[in-house]
Amino acid sequence: MNIRISHPLDPLLPTEISDSSRVIVEADTKRDWIYNTITLLEPPKYEILEKTKSDNLDSMIRKSVSMLIDRRTGIQYEAIVNLSQKKLESLNQIVDPDIQLNLTPEDCINAERIILDDPEVTRRCEALGFTDMSLIGADAWATGYSKDHQELFGVGKRPVRCFMYAQLFDGDNMYAHPLDFTAVADVLSNKVVDIQDMPINSAFMPVVNRKVQVPDKPMNYDSNFLPKDFMRKDVKPLQVISPEGPSFKVTGNKVEWQKFAFRVGFNYREGLVLHNITYQDGPTTRPLFYRMALAEMTVPYGDPRPPYQVKCALDAGDCGLGFQTNSLELGCDCLGNIYYFDGIVNNHAGNPVVLKNAICLHEEDTGILFKHTDFRTEKSITTRSRRLVISSICSIVNYDYAFYWSFYQDGSIGFEVKATGILSTSLVALGEPAGNFSTPVSPGVNAQYHQHIFAVRLDTMVDGVKNEISTVDAVPLPPNPETNPYALGFTVKETPLKSTKEAATDASSATSRFWKISNLASINPITQMPVSYKLISTNTHKLMAQPESYIWEKIGFARHSVWVTSYTDDLEQRYPDGRFVYNRNKNYTGVHKWAEEDSNIEDKDVVLWHVFGITHIPRVEDFPIMPVETASFMLKPHNFFTSNPALDVPSTNKEENGSTMANHNHHCC
Repeated sequence: MNIRISHPLDPLLPTEISDSSRVIVEADTKRDWIYNTITLLEPPKYEILEKTKSDNLDSMIRKSVSMLIDRRTGIQYEAIVNLSQKKLESLNQIVDPDIQLNLTPEDCINAERIILDDPEVTRRCEALGFTDMSLIGADAWATGYSKDHQELFGVGKRPVRCFMYAQLFDGDNMYAHPLDFTAVADVLSNKVVDIQDMPINSAFMPVVNRKVQVPDKPMNYDSNFLPKDFMRKDVKPLQVISPEGPSFKVTGNKVEWQKFAFRVGFNYREGLVLHNITYQDGPTTRPLFYRMALAEMTVPYGDPRPPYQVKCALDAGDCGLGFQTNSLELGCDCLGNIYYFDGIVNNHAGNPVVLKNAICLHEEDTGILFKHTDFRTEKSITTRSRRLVISSICSIVNYDYAFYWSFYQDGSIGFEVKATGILSTSLVALGEPAGNFSTPVSPGVNAQYHQHIFAVRLDTMVDGVKNEISTVDAVPLPPNPETNPYALGFTVKETPLKSTKEAATDASSATSRFWKISNLASINPITQMPVSYKLISTNTHKLMAQPESYIWEKIGFARHSVWVTSYTDDLEQRYPDGRFVYNRNKNYTGVHKWAEEDSNIEDKDVVLWHVFGITHIPRVEDFPIMPVETASFMLKPHNFFTSNPALDVPSTNKEENGSTMANHNHHCC
């Protein structure tokens, strides 16, 4: 019996995850499977577009792709299951010994269990004054490549590095009590395979077997552990209400709002995905983007001393943003009239795991959309702006990240990241210098300098599949007695990016650079130029790691603000660092490698990769829990319409929005 779904790009149903694992185990009963991931194998893009034209999407075959580990041997496999016919299409061994599948939540929990059960770890904790191992925490990270520890890697091995912390009591903030060693657990052999001491002062190498005091000052953020009467008393209720209900419409996974329409997707790696973003311009449905998602995020640390030289997270590729997605709480994570979507992932047994309320959809007031007061007549026109926000929040060990896609009534689309949570801390011996790579945030507790770098994949489809990307820079004109006699003229220089090498470009505040996504076949009747959207980068970064470092190769996508590649259905190019990144220590791939092919990208089906981020120099104010740091970009129509597309947004008044006077002695409109 064929599976009935509303759209081929909708995430796997719980029944489809169960069917996938059942088909695999029935086809191969010899192996003891760990179901690492089970997710939708998205149909080819051009098949989707063709079937959409002919209104024949129901005929498309539904497939899943599963990544598997044989528990007995550690050998890894990929399985393709035809869900429409309930049969196994392929089961192939992954032969590259450098590939390790991503961590799962169960791997992280298992790694901590292995470490806390280890006699040597117990001995070390007791020497530091901790005899109750239930108060010890082990934060799982990628092991990271080191030439001195090559024996940790290889077929049948699955190492996880853990940084160690302690609590003074149950519920205490463990990051206020970092320990002086790190341990590596192999989650296949269930053994601790390495323990390393860490630097505890400004010396480059750690001092082995030195007795050190663990910081013992509690630094808590949970109100249950704060002093009595500590909380503010002057915060009055603030409500967001929609008395007539929301302005958006949800049909299955399709969302419609203020002329925008898109489909909501979700998977274990990227988490929230948006498909088929369109804008209704009068009678015409105009495509904007085929697919948009945060494809990777990396956090390289700046302390060069062992073992910190390998401290570089790839949060999507290492452990999966979808796996780490929160179940959101009404009135806390989102305010107003809320619509939730669940997220569906799998566990090691191949069973579905439902993440309730994983994605939040709601509207927000965002201030003035446009306004003008005629000084002659004093007539004022004010129209307020609202946006539709679709969001999710991931907790990745110590850090928490909130991701927001926003749609605006003027046709703009924004993406914002809010980084919060807790700093990854390290121990410093009391009274000793800590070195030049961190900030003291509590006595004996340091927070290392690091970067948060995000890579968003934009499969552009501005008015059609073929698009061209160009940089646009504001440039001053040279003084000239005839053409620029007052030396104040400036113009713009547009540079079409013809090849993947040329497209590796960086933000430039000196020239107010933006990137244009143009459709050469769609001409604006006002400008007589191709219509376009523009990318405005508001949080740029420079990768601090140097070309001689392994980080430079590992996260090569972070070298530039923008990359452009030709579209392909190949899963390897779904992510800027390639499909398999966990513990990879050679043969690095990614957009920086694909760009070297110098392929032609003029007026083609292209993918724009935007890389942006935060260089985080921690503050004392970031501890014990960090106020949000934001990073964002905007996609705005650039001569895409024939006038302001928000002219038809009606003005509001105090009767409609419920505004009242706080100062009753003053007259208002």
